[in-house]
Amino acid sequence: MIAIDGLGNKICIIGCSSSGKSTLANKLSSKLNIPVTHLDFLAHYADSDWQRRPDQELVQAHDEILKNNKWILEGNYSVCMSQRFAKATSIIWIDPNVYGAAYRSIKRSFFPGKNRIGKLPGAQKNNHFWLINHILSVYPKNRKKYQGLLSHINIPIVRIHSIKELNDACKQWQIDSCIKT
Repeated sequence: MIAIDGLGNKICIIGCSSSGKSTLANKLSSKLNIPVTHLDFLAHYADSDWQRRPDQELVQAHDEILKNNKWILEGNYSVCMSQRFAKATSIIWIDPNVYGAAYRSIKRSFFPGKNRIGKLPGAQKNNHFWLINHILSVYPKNRKKYQGLLSHINIPIVRIHSIKELNDACKQWQIDSCIKT
């Protein structure tokens, strides 16, 4: 596992929905004093119940963040992934078992926590049934796409395969456990 200071100051966090990306991003942001942006917030209108912005708006907002000297960008969005990877100093890929991620998504739908990290500001709906389908059907296909994109990258890549590995990484980086098991 790479040391926390080896992550640099431009960190991408990608991976499966409901895997702990947002939580890890916020914890790293606090530890490293690097601003974090959750791409879901750029990709959707606030107070809209997850109404998607046009790709052009997302890419424009995304590329403005890339101009900064320090950032943590959390989320996938293939439409702007390659330019993010080109500027990053490291990539953390949280790639757990999809059934565990689907379980966490279902659990969120029954216990939605008002201040849950990664919840779109002002959203009333949680889109959990759509998200469960995405986790189980779409993410496995995206996993192959990400493997291809990352095979050409020459920066540190930390690939995390389970909640236990995520919490072990957090422990090594001396931050609180990321996900409760």
